[in-house]
Amino acid sequence: MVYDKHYQFGFNLNTFGLGGIQFRYNWHQNALKSNFFESEICRIKHPKEIRRNGAITEQPNQYSYGKLNTVFFLRNGFGQTILLTERPYKNAVSLRFNYAAGLNIALLKPVFLDIFYPYSNGSPSGYLVSEKYDPNKHTDIYKIYGNSSFFVGMNEIDAQLGAYGRAGIEAEWGQFPDETKSIEAGITFDTFISGIPMMAHLPYESKFIGLYLAFNLGYKK
Repeated sequence: MVYDKHYQFGFNLNTFGLGGIQFRYNWHQNALKSNFFESEICRIKHPKEIRRNGAITEQPNQYSYGKLNTVFFLRNGFGQTILLTERPYKNAVSLRFNYAAGLNIALLKPVFLDIFYPYSNGSPSGYLVSEKYDPNKHTDIYKIYGNSSFFVGMNEIDAQLGAYGRAGIEAEWGQFPDETKSIEAGITFDTFISGIPMMAHLPYESKFIGLYLAFNLGYKK
C-alpha cells in the first residue's frame, strides 16, 4: 500500500536547558523524498538563568535573579526528508535525513516578582506587591519573595521576528506500516533582527545554535 501523507506529533529536548512540542505534516514527492511543514514551540533558557529561593519564609518561592523575560521560540517552516534506508518489515528501522528552514517568532513574557514592603508603622511585618523586574530597582534580594504568578504580565508579551534552520537524522520504526515512532537528533540555528533580552547586565544574543533530541508518534494515510 502506498501512503502519501504522514502526520507526526512529539516533544523534544534541547541544549538550551528545556524543550518543547512539535507537529509535522509530510507529503511525498517521490519514493525517496518527501516535503513537510512543521510547527514547534519551545522554551529557551539562558545558561546564566539559575533558580534560587526567595526571601526567607516558611514556604519560599523560587526565582532567577537577573532574569528579564521568559522566552519561547515559535518556529514555523518547510523542509524535506530524504530516505536513507527502507523499513521493509514490521519493527524494522528506517533512517531519514531531515532539513528545514522558516520563520521564527521569539515570544518574550516579562518577569514579575513579589516584592516585600514593610508597613510604615515600624512593624516587622509587611505586604507583597507584584512588580515587573527592574535590575536597577530590585537590588535587595532580601526583599524578593519570589516569582509572581506566570499569568501576571501576560498583556505585556512582546515578539521579535527572526528565522531558523535545522538538520537532523531520524530513526523510524513501527509495529504496523501506517503507525510510526521515531527519534530524531540534530542541530538548530536561530537568528533574530535584534538581540533577545533574557538576562540583565549581559549582552543580548541575536544568534542561537543548539542541539536537539525529538521523540515523535505518527500515522500515515
